[in-house]
Amino acid sequence: MRRKNFLPSLIVITLLWSTLGFLVYFTDPQNQLFVVLFFIILFIALFLTSALVLGNSRRGLIVSIILTLFTLFRLFGIGNILNFLLLVGLGVIIESYAKFTKRNS
Repeated sequence: MRRKNFLPSLIVITLLWSTLGFLVYFTDPQNQLFVVLFFIILFIALFLTSALVLGNSRRGLIVSIILTLFTLFRLFGIGNILNFLLLVGLGVIIESYAKFTKRNS
């Protein structure tokens, strides 16, 4: 299957990652507005990138939610390998459930 919108998606993804890099490098991390903006841009960039790489929007959404939540956990100081593995396990369960219910319907 061929994606017709590959180039526009690639341009948007590149702009989002560039904006995220600019935000990290040039803004004050103590400003709460920039922290919220960072997580919004991170989520969208991860979603579009993983959906494009995996070729599936549902899996891209699951991956981006897991990675964004883990980054948020790191911000609060509770991001460790156990929490990461629990999030990955939750993502695998959600994906398995979605695949199982889709097959049986």
